[in-house]
Amino acid sequence: MLNISKSDYKTAAKILKNGGIIAFPTETVFGLGCISNSEIAFDHLVSVKKRPPNKPFTIMCSSISQVGDIIVITPKIAAIINKFMPGPLTIIVKTKSTVPHYLDLGSGYVGVRIPDSKFVIDMINEVGVPLLVPSCNPSDLAPATSSKEAINYFDGIIDGVVYGESKTNIPSTVCKVDGDKIIILREGPISLKDLEEA
Repeated sequence: MLNISKSDYKTAAKILKNGGIIAFPTETVFGLGCISNSEIAFDHLVSVKKRPPNKPFTIMCSSISQVGDIIVITPKIAAIINKFMPGPLTIIVKTKSTVPHYLDLGSGYVGVRIPDSKFVIDMINEVGVPLLVPSCNPSDLAPATSSKEAINYFDGIIDGVVYGESKTNIPSTVCKVDGDKIIILREGPISLKDLEEA
């Protein structure tokens, strides 16, 4: 497993473009990422995470235009995205019909997020496609908040780890927007009141 400096987003991007998996800090907790345009990489990530096969991964994007390639942006969704992204929010919304089955697992919905991290944004831009990024932990264990914890979980299993610590130990807020309804699925830094006000 390669140790990567937090300033070396190009090395991280090269690993990802070759189908690898890396752990990296965000403004919430550590993420575990792979490219979103490879079903082989998706299957590898499922295996590494020991994740239930019926649970889609969050898609991490570098820009609102990337988000718009994946989901249907209604005025309500646009208001939320414009207010809280980049930031600690994952929003689950309807996908476009062009999204591959392995990304939404036939549900018609997927979670998207734009992180408030220059390193991660630069890395995604260098890769050229969004990433699949669950939290950095085997299923049912606490998310890693440092490179040391990430190594303890995945040493010898993933391809690289970016050194550093996440800014907090609080995962992003996860909400689902379905028509006029906003449903909080995981409490985080952004509240239901914040979302409804936006």
